[in-house]
Amino acid sequence: MSPARPVTAAAQLVAAWLPLLLPLATSAGQVPEVVLSDGVRMPTMAFAAEVWHEDVCRNATLAALQAGFRFVWSSMLVGADCQRAQGEAMAQYGVKDLFVAGTVNTKGCKGEADCYRQTLAGAEGQLELLAASPLDMLMLDYPASADCGAVAGQWRALEEMRRRGKARTIAVSNFSPEQLQCLKERHTLAMPTVNQMPFSVGHGKDTVVADDQKFGIVVQAYSPLGTGQLARDDVCTRIGRSHQKSAVQVALRWILQHNVTIATQSTKLEHLVDDLDIFDFNLSEQEMAELDARTPSGDDMSILV
Repeated sequence: MSPARPVTAAAQLVAAWLPLLLPLATSAGQVPEVVLSDGVRMPTMAFAAEVWHEDVCRNATLAALQAGFRFVWSSMLVGADCQRAQGEAMAQYGVKDLFVAGTVNTKGCKGEADCYRQTLAGAEGQLELLAASPLDMLMLDYPASADCGAVAGQWRALEEMRRRGKARTIAVSNFSPEQLQCLKERHTLAMPTVNQMPFSVGHGKDTVVADDQKFGIVVQAYSPLGTGQLARDDVCTRIGRSHQKSAVQVALRWILQHNVTIATQSTKLEHLVDDLDIFDFNLSEQEMAELDARTPSGDDMSILV
């Protein structure tokens, strides 16, 4: 894991969008980075496990590292055994400068004090499970369902982890603009740098990117293939032929050209290699407009597909 970089005015100005799409000559395995609002550099492509058996988690993580992924996003939602296996895989592979993210799920906590205690305990457990200290990113899986005070309690715990040097950057998932506004009014150290949300072809009319940009927050797409259905999408397939790319590669490229980063998953090495081979072509304005006009397909609320 890379050391933290100081926040500069220049870094804040370029925070999300300028460095996102680096030169198109980038080859598979050489993933561009985005500079977050706190100056931390995050790869635009992350590998994320699903709810798999621990052996599958270990082998899939090793395959992702072999393919060239250098961002391993691991969620408490996949279970301790899977997360521990991911940590073992990263240690076994031994690659330097990995970007490692863990998450905390305290959606059901009640009140600011309870949410602070539960979230802090969960966050400390992530360092042990993933055998990584500090984590490059620590993320809330969901906002507390109680009220703004409960959400503020969750966030205070993540701020404490960052203050202690246990997390380089802190982030959220599934947060609405209203919940982000709550954090803006109640935070004491830092705002979230990333908000992980469902975003894929079919979400072209969503306002999430513009909504989050107002807070200086980068969107990270989960379910980037619409629970897998975009791999067989006729329009993505047709557009892909003109670029000698697959429907999946077109769907992922569409996300990047909306200045959104990606968390994706597969258990197959060849698919993971293809997922990174998306930096040598551009979708035209007409192709982007056609894909923007699509309607959502499938259930976008799976953990990650």
